[in-house]
Amino acid sequence: MDDAYLCYNRKGTFLTDKGNLIGLRMKLWKLPNVNSKIFPEGYKLSWIVFNLATENERILFDNHGGKPLHYHDNGKEKFLEWISLEETEKLFYQMVYKKFGYFNYE
Repeated sequence: MDDAYLCYNRKGTFLTDKGNLIGLRMKLWKLPNVNSKIFPEGYKLSWIVFNLATENERILFDNHGGKPLHYHDNGKEKFLEWISLEETEKLFYQMVYKKFGYFNYE
């Protein structure tokens, strides 16, 4: 990942409409000249939202060497089929809003 570049590094603390105080950490890298099942369109991502009250309640999307895109919902892990970066981010936020409630990142 030496020639990878960081596309964004989002982080913050938010209060949701369900009253959950959550932490958000989202990193996205672009890997030049890489397009594989593990890094579709050359993207490597690590996106997590966790409940600050318990810290063991979380949604995590990631992909890394040896494992294609997948998510963790607390202890449950499931692989995802890549459609696009936009659709993956949309799915991430849908799962987060369902679990913790809506918040405005902007």
